[in-house]
Amino acid sequence: MNSDDDLDFARGAPLDGDFLQRVETLVMGSVQPAHVPRYAEDWEETERLIGRLGDQGVGVRLEYSYGENGQRCRAYLDWQDPISHEWQTAEAEEGTAPRAVTRAALVWYYQQEVNAATAQPPDGWAYFEVVERVGMTRDLFARSLEEHPVLAEEPDLQTRYQEILDRLNELYERVNQALDRRLEMPARGAMH
Repeated sequence: MNSDDDLDFARGAPLDGDFLQRVETLVMGSVQPAHVPRYAEDWEETERLIGRLGDQGVGVRLEYSYGENGQRCRAYLDWQDPISHEWQTAEAEEGTAPRAVTRAALVWYYQQEVNAATAQPPDGWAYFEVVERVGMTRDLFARSLEEHPVLAEEPDLQTRYQEILDRLNELYERVNQALDRRLEMPARGAMH
């Protein structure tokens, strides 16, 4: 199966043993589980799943609704993309909260795979953000060395600060060079 097929599976397959096995190995990270937890039925198991998602920077929000078919629960999983820093969302709707969270967890996992497979290299703006952050950190260290009274009284700390500042200066130069190289690259699809 490819990533799109896996994502379709996560969105529509029954919450059976195969589904739960995938959640256990892919989302929870179990190598060879002795038994497959009942995430879709047992709230305590679902809380473990929510905790694991939280450890990976994924927030879980539940929304309940009532209609002709009775109660429904929609689970929203939100996380920040590590490169673009844009917020992403995966969602699933089921009859109960444990079922909704279980389905959304596998949707989240496969959505990450699809995003990674189709990811574009970082643009110039992303490189500039790195330059800006390293520059701000470097400036903070430089000001501390010049102005902070503790560093004036503690030569060992001052020496360590200076070592870090030297490394930050070197890093600043490198990220600037990376930005320059990125800006010199032709845009994808540009005519030669």
